[in-house]
Amino acid sequence: MHPGDVAARLLLFLAANGTAVLDCFCNHVNGGYQSNGLNGLNFAEITIWLNYCRYPRAYSLLETCENLEALLAVVPAVARLVQPPGGVEHCAGAPAVIRDLTGPSARDEAFTTEHRCLVAADCIDSCYAQGLDGVEWDIQTLATDHLRRPVLSQLLHAVYRISKATRAAMGCADVHPWNLHQKNLHTSEVPAVYSVFLEHLSNYSRDAAQLLSLGVTHVSQLFVPLAYEHVDTRPNDEQLHGWIKDVERVRDMLRMKLRGLVHDLQSVSEMMVNYKIEKDENNPGNYLIRRPLLNHQLLSYHEQYLSFHDELSALCEQQHPKSSQMFALADALYSLCRNNWIETARIFNEGNSSHIYTVDEEWELEDRSYATLSVDTNCMQLLANALDHPTCPLEDLPPETITQREQCRVQLWTDVMERSPHIPVTSYLAYTQRTNVNLCLLAWMTVNSFSICQDVPFSMIQSVRDARCFFSSPAHKSCPEFNATGAICSFSRAVLLLKCRDFSLNKHSELCSVTLHPDGSYSNKSNVPWIKRLKGHIEPTQRTLNYKASLNSATLKYKDFRIDSLKVLEISFIAINIVFRFLTAGVYMYLPQLRNLPGKIFLSFQLTGIIQILCSEVMYRMTGFPKLSTAVQIDSSLTLLSCIWLNSFCYQMYACIRHLRLPNDLLPAEASEVFRRQVLYALIPWGIVSAASISLENTSNYYMIHSRIILLAAISFSIALNLILLGLVGYMYLRNRRFMLRLRISTNHKFGSKKQLVFLSVKTVFLSGVGIIARTGFHQAQGIAQFVYCVHIATMAQGPLLFVFFICNESTLPLFKATLLAWWNPDIVRSRRELCSAAERNLAKRPDIQHSSEESSM
Repeated sequence: MHPGDVAARLLLFLAANGTAVLDCFCNHVNGGYQSNGLNGLNFAEITIWLNYCRYPRAYSLLETCENLEALLAVVPAVARLVQPPGGVEHCAGAPAVIRDLTGPSARDEAFTTEHRCLVAADCIDSCYAQGLDGVEWDIQTLATDHLRRPVLSQLLHAVYRISKATRAAMGCADVHPWNLHQKNLHTSEVPAVYSVFLEHLSNYSRDAAQLLSLGVTHVSQLFVPLAYEHVDTRPNDEQLHGWIKDVERVRDMLRMKLRGLVHDLQSVSEMMVNYKIEKDENNPGNYLIRRPLLNHQLLSYHEQYLSFHDELSALCEQQHPKSSQMFALADALYSLCRNNWIETARIFNEGNSSHIYTVDEEWELEDRSYATLSVDTNCMQLLANALDHPTCPLEDLPPETITQREQCRVQLWTDVMERSPHIPVTSYLAYTQRTNVNLCLLAWMTVNSFSICQDVPFSMIQSVRDARCFFSSPAHKSCPEFNATGAICSFSRAVLLLKCRDFSLNKHSELCSVTLHPDGSYSNKSNVPWIKRLKGHIEPTQRTLNYKASLNSATLKYKDFRIDSLKVLEISFIAINIVFRFLTAGVYMYLPQLRNLPGKIFLSFQLTGIIQILCSEVMYRMTGFPKLSTAVQIDSSLTLLSCIWLNSFCYQMYACIRHLRLPNDLLPAEASEVFRRQVLYALIPWGIVSAASISLENTSNYYMIHSRIILLAAISFSIALNLILLGLVGYMYLRNRRFMLRLRISTNHKFGSKKQLVFLSVKTVFLSGVGIIARTGFHQAQGIAQFVYCVHIATMAQGPLLFVFFICNESTLPLFKATLLAWWNPDIVRSRRELCSAAERNLAKRPDIQHSSEESSM
């Protein structure tokens, strides 16, 4: 029989009966000839045996050498995935057909490229465990041998066939000739040949991704029974339920890692047709392959080996015994899939030709990778807590914690999309609401294995797509394909791996490779030569740790007011401030002489300050009500209202000097009318600014910066107006004084004593609002949070200072003292009323005298 006819006959036979006949032939040979080796097999059978039954001859596992012992403990479990299934069954005539392949050309024709491609294509349709699509392992099924072992055997057989089909698919793709390698190819033929090659490569990658997806499904299904049989534990019935739950969580973690690889390989298969080839103008006869940014090289950024055992064993071992073996099994299975399936599927041999070069698209990010962003402090605190106090992933998280993590992912992505490097701070509470953080530090803290992205699959293709779309889009315009619940994780992974080289480094550990043989034996060796290709496992640099330490020790501690040494001092200052503000307001309400127009305005200023302190320092700090964003709005709005009251006060000072009319000259009714008008003038602009700010901030977080700018601009404008009015008052005083000197009027009385000058200067500073703008401006600085905290405590001394400089002066204090004494003893003669005191006393006694005379007449 002609060799070509024999090969065609085998090809038709396999197409009709599927590649299961080859597996059956291998089982037949194993059962019938294993004792005699390959004796008794003809040339064709030996060829099929060497090219299919015994191919591949070994698989490799990759692990750090310090964890090699843990890996070796689970190697027998992983070895079962690469061992051929046993048993001899009826093979539908396969041995006879294969035995008919004779002749010296059988080696070339018996297992051709078409046969390899047929093996891969057939496995896509048939390499699945029938009836086990949604298999779940309960206590009864797992603990019963005759229920567990058939299912496990079926899954192992499916995984074994997938491994062989993956290797066969590689042979199918790799042996196809690519005529572009030939130098004598005409230039006009290059695009057409290259287009055919890309289509072939894309089809292969798509088929390989389907095989891998099927393999990941089966590996996930057999993880639990494999762990049950090989992990050194035998839990009783009471413990088995919890043990199954733990193993399933490790399985889900493994599946999530592998699913990301499969997703990226599927994406690569779709993008390969976009590769372009062109002549190299600088080197005639050479060609350039221009690959887009999203190309197959991004697959190398997936972790070469997992670190579950490294990072989680010590964390989980106490609460979950034998969890380290579960993590080691997951690491080993990932290594098997990563190094024998994924690496096998990554075929793109444009580098095999000396006259073909590749040029990748550049991702221009400039220096924005080191930009500073303003983000929510609560979410940064959550990230810091997750890193400082990591939890075992096998633990049950409270529902509120899971919800908080999802909300923080959305909030952080919203903050990143806003791209605001700094949101103005209008109050000390606003300082605790937002924090400025380096973009790379945020990326590292977000995608750390202990952080909030544990349940978000890793897809390097999606990560680069999201990051490129973000940086190439105009500000305040989001990309339509973003998924808000996981976009911050995807974006941060791309930024950290590709553009934050000063914030992360690859962990260059010494690696050991363990080789698995089909007979169940294994061998290991160290010092893997391609260690420098490893990417994906990120370790923080010293710069990262310094940034994080500064953030944690300053801004985040300031947010929760954790400076214990100043706690008592802070509470004392707040209490003293409230007491003296109430005393000052009480004096202005009690003394009739102070209830003039400026006194009423100053009383309004005091009452506004009291309400502000009670809301921010007492109600929010002690009860947590209202929420922080609302408390910031109230605090900022009341700060603005205080500045507007100072505007009214300064204007009255200016009006009095300009019209040479003292405040006490106004009649009570006239003073009340003017005060009501001043209140209206104050509340209208305050209401407009506050309503605009609150509306913007409550509409969307994107408008928070505009809201804060409106409030800050209004406060700055108000204080600038105070300074202008006080400047006019000073100018008019100096002008009038100069005019008085021209009249040559001299007196021995000075303008005022040094004490009076000090009192007047401090009052001017209070009324100008310079302290408010200085405090607000000081809050804009970042990285000095503890100093801001000290400034905040110092501002609590405002109450006593107001009492001293506005009550304890030479005009108000004697009046207040005399009023108190008169209230205590009405017969005491008050100051400046001595001349008419006797007449007043006689007049007061007249009713008593008249009443006594009437009684005597009766």
